[in-house]
Amino acid sequence: MQSPNSKIKDVLRMYDPISLGEMSDYKLLNRIDTKYICNVELLPNILERSLKEFKIQQINKERSFKYESLYYDTPQLKTYFDHHQGKRIRYKIRFRRYVDTGDVFLEIKKKQSYNRTDKRRSEFELTSKISEEHIDFLKMHIDFPKDGLTPSIWTIFNRLTFAGINHLERVTIDTDVCFKTEDSKEIYLPNLAIIEVKRTKCGEVSPFNSILKDLHIRPFGISKYILGNILLAPNIKHNRFRNKVVTVNKICHGTKFNY
Repeated sequence: MQSPNSKIKDVLRMYDPISLGEMSDYKLLNRIDTKYICNVELLPNILERSLKEFKIQQINKERSFKYESLYYDTPQLKTYFDHHQGKRIRYKIRFRRYVDTGDVFLEIKKKQSYNRTDKRRSEFELTSKISEEHIDFLKMHIDFPKDGLTPSIWTIFNRLTFAGINHLERVTIDTDVCFKTEDSKEIYLPNLAIIEVKRTKCGEVSPFNSILKDLHIRPFGISKYILGNILLAPNIKHNRFRNKVVTVNKICHGTKFNY
């Protein structure tokens, strides 16, 4: 029997490519985000249904790329608890390293409403210590916390990126997700696919959202940063996300997993 990863590779070969330069038209730094999760076994079917509507990002003949992100938070985990408390205006700060190209950016993802995200970034070298130069950049976009920022967790994953052929929509699919702390505690999430659909306007028809709806895959609003914190430190307050963490664990480990 053919494995899901093998089936995925077969379908990906059928996509027309789009270059990194062409992807600049799809940056969508101010956008509507809709997230989903599913088992990787569903991806071949999803990707087959999307063939006529999307192209896949390709760099040097490669179509899957590794990402590493180092998130920062205050000593009191302000970023985490702002999300847990459901604050509409909140942000996340991270260094993101694009492993295959070597590019590194300091990024701010600022949530402006329930589903609209504004993203700002600047190119820096990855470092565990926030410097004055980093702070100057961050202060242009957020009220820098008085207690400062320290490294929180790493997220590591492989990503596929798709761009709409006749519509301004970008879709990312993350697999092989792993979370790590600075002291090397690590959790890997097998079988999990995290899908994010990014578009400019809430009222726009999204071909990818429609495909997922037809397959009874519903929106699933939790970030990798929040999920990673909970899985790496299960005693952290997370009652708001408990049912979602149970769902993730069932996908990754089966219904017998005791959370």
